[in-house]
Amino acid sequence: MLEKNEVVGLFEKILKGTRNLHAQAAIGSRSATAGSLHGQAAIEYLMPYGWALLAIVIVIAILLILNPFSAPQGCRFDQIGFTCVNPVITTGGAIFAKITNGNNNAVYIYAVNCTTDKSPTAPASGLSAVAAPPILKTLQRQETYELNDSGVLCYKAGTTTPFGSSAGTEFSGKIWVFYKNEEDGPSYPYRTTSANVVTKTVAP
Repeated sequence: MLEKNEVVGLFEKILKGTRNLHAQAAIGSRSATAGSLHGQAAIEYLMPYGWALLAIVIVIAILLILNPFSAPQGCRFDQIGFTCVNPVITTGGAIFAKITNGNNNAVYIYAVNCTTDKSPTAPASGLSAVAAPPILKTLQRQETYELNDSGVLCYKAGTTTPFGSSAGTEFSGKIWVFYKNEEDGPSYPYRTTSANVVTKTVAP
């Protein structure tokens, strides 16, 4: 049989072992908690960078879709009196647009030229200064002229070569209109007005 002192000693050893187990468990728990806190802190630190990166990706995607750096498409005359809408050019150089007479009087259109040359100097009209050329189109006030009713081609600057490009490419140039007002006499010089055109090339 165990003596009293031996029983007390054995009990003390058991208590001591239990205390050691609790201490080790507490240390492990604190280590796990500290590791979890470090991981959470790292995630919280990186989260703003993740949102910033997502925002940058979204902005880049929007810019690629809208392409704000390209010139706005349209057709605009340099002076009051005419308006131009719906410009389109084919891969073979045929230019389509709707030109409206916004003057307070009828006009006689004698020629329409299109060129990639965007200088302010009008190209040669090809109209005779002596013989009276036929009127291409008579436009009453607020009447619209479908530009390619007359088969107008756009030419490369300074050449007689029609503009040509693949579908989807950007075209930038000018439309020149040679005209007279209805009150202008036969010897009155041809009036000119021009419109800046930016559009996409399409397949005919």
